[in-house]
Amino acid sequence: MAGTLAALQRGREMTTAAARLDGRTVLVVGGAGRLGSAICRDLRARGGRVIVGYRTSREAADRLASEIDGTAVRIDTADDASIEEAFATIETAHGTVGVLVDTAHIASEPRRVADQGRAFLEVHLAAVQGYAATVRRALPGMQAAGWGRIVYVSGALMSRPHPGFGAYGAAKSAATTLTRYVALEEGRAGITANIVAPGRVLDPADHLDPVQEELSELLLSRTALGAFPTAPDVAAVVGMLTVSPQLTGQTVWVTGGEPITA
Repeated sequence: MAGTLAALQRGREMTTAAARLDGRTVLVVGGAGRLGSAICRDLRARGGRVIVGYRTSREAADRLASEIDGTAVRIDTADDASIEEAFATIETAHGTVGVLVDTAHIASEPRRVADQGRAFLEVHLAAVQGYAATVRRALPGMQAAGWGRIVYVSGALMSRPHPGFGAYGAAKSAATTLTRYVALEEGRAGITANIVAPGRVLDPADHLDPVQEELSELLLSRTALGAFPTAPDVAAVVGMLTVSPQLTGQTVWVTGGEPITA
């Protein structure tokens, strides 16, 4: 009984502490992209001290950091030295990274499995290794603090197959499974790990070519809401997961209900 009461008390304390991100250092890998930028803005609005992680988009990262009173830091997840340098810089200036969000884009041209060479697949798997390396570097600080939030931004293509995206879907599936294992292994340390899986994300300013337009109309016809999510819609779900103490190991689909499954 004493152990149960202690666990309940700990849960209440976690809920209170998690109501906002005030005082928490947040690293968004891929933070300068459209989706990453929306996530950075959402987490800043929740009180987080946001680090905009970028690899090549320095100007965009600097502009966003200035807008949200954050900091831009270069991080190339394919390079262990870059990961270490980024974390050392962040920890020196802002303390332990308490929230890690990975929304780094895997650049991929459509290519059928029959046409994929080893090198093509290795590019995608390298992205998974980079994510794993970033998580490994973040975990010790979270473990020491007894608190941490990890959110991996995956994609609906990991389980909604579309011709030409086998390598992309396989990489997203691998990183998703890794995140679930982190949730299982680190939960008792106060660390949650979840996945957000957006479908097609469109904003009013998007201009589509005829092929994209046709595909979008097909996907739109399958949605329950009759609309695609926008980047802020996805960001709101990411933000929710960073302040929810009892959600871990879960995949949240942000697809407008395309499709609704058990």
